[in-house]
Amino acid sequence: MTKLKIKDEAALINIFKTISWLDHKKWNIEDNHNFVNFYRDDLTNCEKILTHWICYITDRQMPFEIVWDKGGYVFSELIYEYSRNGLTPKQILDNHYEEYSDKGEKRFRFKSNNGIIFASRYVTDDYQNILQTLQVLDQEYNRSIVKFIINIMQKFQDKNDLLIRIACGLHLLTYQLKNKKANHDEIITIIGSDEQFESKLNEFKRTSTNGKKRLWCCVRDYKKGLYHEIFINALKEVYPDSTAGELINRWKNLPMDQIELPGDVWNNSPLFRDNLFKNVLDLENVPNTWGMAKIIRELYTQLNSKNEIDNFYPEQFDITFDFVPRMCNKKLCNVCLFGRNGVDSICIPTEDKYCPVALLSCGYVFKCNKHTCLLKENISKGICNGGLR
Repeated sequence: MTKLKIKDEAALINIFKTISWLDHKKWNIEDNHNFVNFYRDDLTNCEKILTHWICYITDRQMPFEIVWDKGGYVFSELIYEYSRNGLTPKQILDNHYEEYSDKGEKRFRFKSNNGIIFASRYVTDDYQNILQTLQVLDQEYNRSIVKFIINIMQKFQDKNDLLIRIACGLHLLTYQLKNKKANHDEIITIIGSDEQFESKLNEFKRTSTNGKKRLWCCVRDYKKGLYHEIFINALKEVYPDSTAGELINRWKNLPMDQIELPGDVWNNSPLFRDNLFKNVLDLENVPNTWGMAKIIRELYTQLNSKNEIDNFYPEQFDITFDFVPRMCNKKLCNVCLFGRNGVDSICIPTEDKYCPVALLSCGYVFKCNKHTCLLKENISKGICNGGLR
């Protein structure tokens, strides 16, 4: 098995600490989140969670603002109807899906009842993923993705890889198509069979860092931030008694390090990866097939026994979604917390003001806390090779 060579372990630990610091600021301040544009205010928490899941299905290679705004509006209306009337999943989905002509070309899009339209980049593929999801939930789980998750939690409650099993189940629910077509009967059979599920789980673990960005984003969202609170309230909707308390405690205690980094163009950007790790890793011996999700998982595995990184886990590197376009793409190396100046030129500790380092680096808004701030020690200064040539 390939093992990455770490050239500067102390610097790598400081990178992990800094990334963890930024991630904590992102997820603990409400202003730092994007919210689905639900079409009405009285959706249940379970309906909101399923809407969120459907939105992420379509979140590919297009501005996420459009997905959460127009897509969120259309899909929340669809899910509201799905949860409350007797039509089949296909009938409900087809009521919100239409063919249209674009310069003589036949195209498809999703639509609301009042004319809001949303055409995802891979709309016909997304249709099949959504259809399979709705059909499986309809047949076995009272049309609730939260009940689906609870079923896996209860079935495998004694397993130490429970969060990975939940992720595998969600992947089967939506993405395990047959010849690119929805195939809900087979999925229900797999999930109901211990032997078949374990086989799919082993396959899932081998490929957990490949092509599963949206899946890991969803699992992450249900573990922290605004959607975590919605998910917790959804558990209470399903079990409005003492059972909910047990489920909530179990969910909150599932280890975050079982979530993979959602690999994307930002954390795989050579401007970020090759400069930040140039003097820290032996980059020449990184396998060509490895993206950042695989690299960070391997580094985490090597350093996991060290107390210095006990607050870090691989998914936190997803702050690059905010960091890279603001800093690396604009070559702002002279004011980068990983650059030659570190935070010296931008950190002005003032308790009643917002932190300029997090605001500049990632757009995160939170009040300065100079007495407990990790970055005032300048632990990330000079690590990145960008701007030093």
